[in-house]
Parts: sequence; structure tokens; C-alpha cells
Amino acid sequence: MCGIGKFKVLWGLEASAACPRCGDFEDHLHVPRCRAASATAERGRCTAAFSAWLDLQLTGPSIKTAILQLLQGVHTPTLSPLRTISSSVRPAYLAQQVIGSQGLLEGRIASSWLPLQQQHYDKIRCQRSVSLWASRLSQQLILIGFYMLEQRNSIQHLDDNVQLRERHSTINEGIHSQFDMGPDDLPKEIQPMLTSRRRVLCKSLVDKEEWLKLLCQERKDFCRSMKAQHRSLGTIFSPGP
Repeated sequence: MCGIGKFKVLWGLEASAACPRCGDFEDHLHVPRCRAASATAERGRCTAAFSAWLDLQLTGPSIKTAILQLLQGVHTPTLSPLRTISSSVRPAYLAQQVIGSQGLLEGRIASSWLPLQQQHYDKIRCQRSVSLWASRLSQQLILIGFYMLEQRNSIQHLDDNVQLRERHSTINEGIHSQFDMGPDDLPKEIQPMLTSRRRVLCKSLVDKEEWLKLLCQERKDFCRSMKAQHRSLGTIFSPGP
């Protein structure tokens, strides 16, 4: 389990499981599937680099096509490209599908790819190690998953990610509400905090949250104090029996 929306909510670290890139519910499979423009761009970059790597490793053309289709299937689960896969590699393709999308990005590759790649090496009279090819393939797939998660995390810490925009909106509504209620039911020493609405709205998110928390608490405490005073005065000046 990684530190993404679904699990952060389960761990009590976040109130929302929304993806910081697109705002949709975020579980571990959403990270490589996110449709946000930034995620799509990173996915395209990773796929292009991976395709070039397969060529450098002299991967069999039909094997390359099948693996790239599997990778595309991680991003687009509804894709069903089996008819485009060469019959010679379909058993390996189906075996990889059984392992699953998450397994692919964890570098767990089906063993049936190795004899196919060995056949290709034999065909082109290449002396490279098929075991080394498989090991490096696994590493490359892990890197794709890592880069997608890293890109997601970089957005998480930007001021304009979806979650922070929602928090800003909620806090700003609360600030407007406090100014609209006015200073009358606040202690005199707190009333100057309602001097400039614009200045408060320009504060950082953390500062705005602290400001709103303080104002709400002071308003509650002041109202509670005034009610207690009224009850006390009512008791003192109430007519006797």
C-alpha cells in the first residue's frame, strides 16, 4: 500500500480520497490511470522511453507490441486488443493478464516471455542473455510505476492541486461568513481581526485555517459567556416569592 488517497483516508491522514491531479477517487490503480493532463503527459513520456528501451534490448517485435499493449491496458482497462496480438505470443500475453495490471507495474512478468525472446535472439543470432533481458524488463516496468507515483506526489505538494483548491474554497467561504456576521458578538480584543477581508483572504492556507478556527472558537466562547451572564442577571433581578 502506498500513500495515496484511499489509504491516507483509512489511516486517518486525510479527510478526502480525491486524486490531487484530477479530483476523482484515488486508489493504487488510479495513479497510472489518471486522466489529468499532467498525468497523461508523464504517461506518454514513460511509454515512449520504454518503447525505445525495448528496441535497444533487441526485443522481438511481436513481444514488444504485446507488452506495450499490456501497458496501455493498465492505463485504459477497457481496451481489448487481443486480436492485434500475434498468435505466437498470445499465451504469454494471456499469462501476463492473469498476473494483472498492478503486477505488471511491480515488475512481475510471466515466465513464458523468456523462451519467446530467446527464440528471437536465436533468429537474429544474438548472444545476449535472455535472463538479463527479463531482469531489466522487470526493472523498467517498476520504474514506470515509480515515475507515475513520483509525478503524482509532485502535484500533491503544489498550491494548485485539486485537494488544496477545495480546501481553499471551503476556508474562503468560512472567512466570508465571519466577515458577514460582523464583530458584534466577538470580544473587543478579537474584533480587529475583522478589519480587512482582502488581507485575510491573501494569507496562506494554513494561516487562513488558523484564523478561521480562532474566530469560530472566540465567537462561540463569547456567545456562551453572554448567555451565562444573562442567566445570572435574570436570577439576581427575578422577583422574589
